[in-house]
Amino acid sequence: MRFVIPIMMAACCFAQEPPGVVVEEAVAPVYPAAAVTGRISGSVIVTVHVSDRGAVTNATVVDGNALLRQASLDAARLWRFQAHAAADLKLIFSFRFMPKNTPESQLGSVFRPPYTVETRKITPEPVTHYARRF
Repeated sequence: MRFVIPIMMAACCFAQEPPGVVVEEAVAPVYPAAAVTGRISGSVIVTVHVSDRGAVTNATVVDGNALLRQASLDAARLWRFQAHAAADLKLIFSFRFMPKNTPESQLGSVFRPPYTVETRKITPEPVTHYARRF
């Protein structure tokens, strides 16, 4: 399941971005099952090239845990921007575990302008393996 976060904001709200490069649709990554099992959290930085039509034409991971990289790339390629001159941008995908008692309203994905998405999951219960005696 993918989360799409439609964004409708004025260009004046984005002081750190090139003029006119406004997010129209931000797609949150899916927390990879292997990362959940391994309790892996952290951020992945992805650079994207945005065409003059607002589509991401190239995405490359700059930094981040290997288990989180593919989900971040997949999400970055689905972002859409307002049509403008071509630009290179840095997107940040943050994967975060929340305490077990976190309310449902605080889970899921959170968009943090201009180019950050945080994906939240409940901290998984520890897995305990007991040796079987024969």
